[in-house]
Amino acid sequence: RPFVLELPRRRLTASNPHQLLVLMLGTSLLMTAIATVFLRNQLRPIRRLALAAEAYGRGEVTPYRPAGAIEVRSAGRAFVEMRARIERQNEQRKLMLTGISHDLRTPLTRLRLGLSMLSPDLPPDPDEIAAMERDVAEMGAMIDAFLDHARAEAQDGAAEAVEAHEFLDEIVADAQRGGHLVRLADFQTGAGGGQLVVRVQALRRAIENLIANAVRHGTRVEIAARLTPRSFAVTVEDDGPGIPPERREEALRPFVRLDSARSRNQGQGAGLGLAIAADIARAHGGELRLGDSARLGGLKAEIVLPR
Repeated sequence: RPFVLELPRRRLTASNPHQLLVLMLGTSLLMTAIATVFLRNQLRPIRRLALAAEAYGRGEVTPYRPAGAIEVRSAGRAFVEMRARIERQNEQRKLMLTGISHDLRTPLTRLRLGLSMLSPDLPPDPDEIAAMERDVAEMGAMIDAFLDHARAEAQDGAAEAVEAHEFLDEIVADAQRGGHLVRLADFQTGAGGGQLVVRVQALRRAIENLIANAVRHGTRVEIAARLTPRSFAVTVEDDGPGIPPERREEALRPFVRLDSARSRNQGQGAGLGLAIAADIARAHGGELRLGDSARLGGLKAEIVLPR
């Protein structure tokens, strides 16, 4: 016998169609209000980001704090980092122009005075000629330092793989050929192989600047490196006078010479070596740390990079 299910028609149709329409309309209005509030909350952070970007395009730095959805916060953090990087580069460019005008003024004045004292009737004094040649060499060294700093800001070159131990051996060998007492004292490696993916020329310039700074103020320089699956750290230590803890942050700024802490008679650089190394480390996502050398008693400069 077949199964038959029978339902009264009045149970399948609304007893009051107008009541159903009112309920549907009320539900639609409620969902529309909720969606409007939600979209407004999502669009507000995007609008604030757009206003901050437009203001920065006009040269105004307005306060901005990333907020909103994950994607909006990521875009906001990228904008803040980009703005900070541009501001830092602008500040360093101003410092560079100031440093060029300040540092070149003294040798130019000496050179101008020496030329004015030359007589067309008498042969030039060899000591005066040697002094003017030293002034020209000093200006050339300053200009080279400024160009190195500009190249460090540009960070030209793509990242490539390099064997860390061979890379450091080449740098140490070049320093030794230059007559400096430099040696690779320690190299530690863990799991993950001995290769690095870095901008080779930029990182080489950073380490060479640390070595040049160390040999300028000390007599012995030792390099140590530590390679782990997550980071690469290279340390340059010297036996010089070191830098007081309260002045280490200042030492990382461009065109700063800490003559009271480091011998001025030996340190006549443009004050860019540590600043260039710090900029290159930041461009690789790492940092440059200054401390005290436990082995040699001088300055310890350590570059730490993520792998």
